[in-house]
Amino acid sequence: MKRFFSLAMSIAASLILIIALLFSALQLVANDGDWFYKQYREMGTGSAMGMTDEDVTRALKRLVEYMEGRRDSIYLEVKVNGETVEMFNEREAAHMVDVQRLYLTWRTVRNVGLAISLLLFVGAAMLSKKGGLKTAARGFLWAAALFALVCAAAAAWVAIDFTSFWTSFHHLFFDNDLWILDPATSRMINMCPQSLFMNVIIRFGALFLGVMAAITIASALFARKRRKKGAR
Repeated sequence: MKRFFSLAMSIAASLILIIALLFSALQLVANDGDWFYKQYREMGTGSAMGMTDEDVTRALKRLVEYMEGRRDSIYLEVKVNGETVEMFNEREAAHMVDVQRLYLTWRTVRNVGLAISLLLFVGAAMLSKKGGLKTAARGFLWAAALFALVCAAAAAWVAIDFTSFWTSFHHLFFDNDLWILDPATSRMINMCPQSLFMNVIIRFGALFLGVMAAITIASALFARKRRKKGAR
């Protein structure tokens, strides 16, 4: 029975750790202003919007700083076709209030989750005694497999009907329609074209999967090594 509870605690701790890694990877990508500037230059985003790529990058940084709680608002003056204007409109500002609330909530979940994950790992190790590290490795492998199934299901949904997935995502996290922005009037939409969105996903995914692969391989090797020792 102790072995069962130890494994269950390790799986729970690992799932929390994976979610924390997921958010951390997204946070690292979002805060890399130099990378976004290079993307904007390559795609000619500023020119398409009648702005400089520097101003578009400044606007993106302002959004990230606001989400992180380092700015009180997203208001920013930029030049569009030579005229000084506010970068974002009132609807965009109202939507970002919801986005900031969601972002800060997940950041808190990440921070608290890491502490809970550590406590669960320690508890699992105490139950397993000498087999604590092996149990932690097995728990992470189970958690990684479960997470992979969820990701596969989400990927299938995206492939089959992206619009349905995107709409459901927003309905899940937002209780209003402020997220529905008009490309004809929203610079927030135009500064995030689909090509940039896909590049962010690729970079974020590569970073997250790289860390996940390293931990998964280490866990598999450790669990296998421990089994061989036990067999002897």
